[in-house]
Order: sequence, then C-alpha cells, then structure tokens
Amino acid sequence: MDDIRFPRRQFLIGLAGAAVAPCALAQGARPTIATRRLNNIMIAVSDLDRSIAFYENLFGAALRQRDAAVFRLGSGPHFFALVPAGAGSKPGFLSYGITVADFDTGRLTQALNQHGVTNVQVVSREGVPELFIADPDGIRIQLQHETYGRGSGPLGAMPPVQRASSPVLELKTMNHVTLTTSDRMRSAQFYQGIFGLPVQTTQGGGPILAVGTGPENIVIGGGANAGGSNTRPDVGVNHVCFTIENFDPNRVMGILIGKGLQPIEYGNPALIKPQTCRVRLRQRANNGGGPTSPIGTPELYFNDPDNIPIQIQDVKYCGGSGALGQICP
Repeated sequence: MDDIRFPRRQFLIGLAGAAVAPCALAQGARPTIATRRLNNIMIAVSDLDRSIAFYENLFGAALRQRDAAVFRLGSGPHFFALVPAGAGSKPGFLSYGITVADFDTGRLTQALNQHGVTNVQVVSREGVPELFIADPDGIRIQLQHETYGRGSGPLGAMPPVQRASSPVLELKTMNHVTLTTSDRMRSAQFYQGIFGLPVQTTQGGGPILAVGTGPENIVIGGGANAGGSNTRPDVGVNHVCFTIENFDPNRVMGILIGKGLQPIEYGNPALIKPQTCRVRLRQRANNGGGPTSPIGTPELYFNDPDNIPIQIQDVKYCGGSGALGQICP
C-alpha cells in the first residue's frame, strides 16, 4: 500500500478549513452516496492472450466475454477483467468500480450533479446500464448495484461460473486501490464529500478511506510512486490489491517463483520489471509492524507481463499494523 507522507495534523486542518468554506458547507448539506464494496477493476493489456495465460496460471480460469477476460473474486460478483489496450494506448488500469446502495442511474446522476459532478456518463453494455464518473484527476470510477458482476439483465448480475480446477492462489476480495493524485487534499475532499468515506487508518499521516464498512478502502496517494514501480508516476490507479485467506508471504512468494516470476529486493525501482515479485516490511513510522509483529508488516507485490503492479494480502488486511496488516484504530 502507498507510503503516504502527508502529516495527519495537516490533513485534519485542511479538512477543517474546507468545512467552513461556503461551497463545502453547501456540499456538506447534500446527501452522500452510500458505498458497499469495491466491485471491479478493468486492466488494459498489450497482448490479451499472453496476459490471460499469465493470470490463469495463478488465479484459475477466466470467463471470456467478447474482448474481455473476467476473473471472479471469491464467489463473486466482484471481479477484475482484462481487455486489449486500444491502438496507441498504454497498458494499465482503465477504471475501478464501487457498488452503492439504492442503485438507480437517474437518482445517482441527480445526486452527483448536486455535488458538482457534471461528468456523469451512463452507457449501455448489451442493454446493461453502466454509470461512470471521473474524480478530480480524471480517474474513472464505475458505480453499480451490489449484484453487478459484468453479467446481463438490468443490474448486470453475475452469470453462472464453474471453475475447471482449483487455482494455486484463490482470490477472495478486492481490498484496495491506491491512487496517485496531483492534490491529496482535493482528492480526499472529493471522495469524502460525495461518498462520506471515513478514515479507516493512516499511513505516514495520510488517509486511507474505508469503502462500506471496510476493510476495503481507497488509498489517496500523492505523486510518489506507491507500488514501487518507476514506470507509473502519472496520476491514476497506481496498483490494486487482492486478498487471499491465510496469507503467508513466504508461501505466496514461493508460488510466484514456482510460476516463473523473479524475486527482487524491495526499494530498488531499477529492479522492477515484468514478472518480478517482492516483499516490503512496513515499519512503525508508517503504521506497520508494532508489538505483535516487530519485524514489520509484510506487503507483497508482483508485476504482470505489462509491468502492471498487483498487491496480494490477507482478507483481514486493513492497511494497519500487525503481521497481516489487520490492526486498525
């Protein structure tokens, strides 16, 4: 997760200042849109067949949908999907999705407009209404019903899925997205103002905003490269984190190495290349480790064939301290 260097005192003072501003007062009186879960993330890749083979080798069979390959998280409906990068476009994260209470495109559009969000886009995917907005940095966010699984019908509910075999790593949830932003305070105000996301914990004094009841969250990062990749300094989704049960960094690293990934030292961006993996030990200064895990809180990353960074953690991970990152105030 992002090593955010944003003093907690400065963050709280900034929010307090925003609270007395006329526009913020007006926005504060408007109802927030209640979130439920992190739902999906869409990833553009340069070679779809190659990336499908890579991810299937780790996470099991994908469901093919025209030009997309959908990987279910747990029993669904949550998922991540691979699609071909468009002509002239770079591989990377295209959007991430959140499920919300009382999903209705008309109601949501009106509520978002009241919050000053005018870039609402409602599109139809084979008759399924899908709603997108962009945050202040242009990061694309999809809002959908709690049953949305990129399926059919009015809510896009998840279609039946049968796994052919047990994957070596069985993903359970989408734990967080870490955003690289141009202005952390502005982004925090956007997400808290519209969705009312509470601060679940902090890292280095920066806010980690809980989605629904947590531990799923959105990490508001600055220009620093959170995932350690030296190829993604621009604003956008820096990395996504998926979870497994009974997380053991040694076991997971062993699986990744057995599948052909190269282990590298954490903290040296020059070593980060496609199909490498690494572990960092987050220490007390960054809200890691603590009395129950003096060595630090292990966080595991790998990069796919397009050098896109993915994090793997335990289902209990909340961005806090402890051996599983599960201790949050």
